[in-house]
Amino acid sequence: MTEPSAAVQEQLAQATTRRAAENDPGRPAAPTLRPQKQPTLAATTSPDGSPAAGSGTAKYLLLDHYFGGSSGTFWAYDGTTWRAAGTGEPADEQGIAQVAFAANRVDVWWDNNDAVTIVRAWKYL
Repeated sequence: MTEPSAAVQEQLAQATTRRAAENDPGRPAAPTLRPQKQPTLAATTSPDGSPAAGSGTAKYLLLDHYFGGSSGTFWAYDGTTWRAAGTGEPADEQGIAQVAFAANRVDVWWDNNDAVTIVRAWKYL
């Protein structure tokens, strides 16, 4: 594993600003450039059969935990774009930390709004 580069960290900062603006319409969103790339996994549906805008294998995972509240944000980076999902329960965060962060590979699916909808964690034995 390699540490995220400055460019990857800057993309996360932009994605965080964009997500905050979506949750607070009065706050302007940061402009972002979205490179065109084929997803790592070519799938039109998620594992549960629901439609998916895209999917890929995560290069980095990040979890923002907000102290004093019960929500957080789970982030996945597929090599081109940071995508997020809200964690509404502390148990969601604990489960992600125990499963996805311990996995050898994590595949993610997202919707048309770039919101993560499904995470599949692989553990090679």
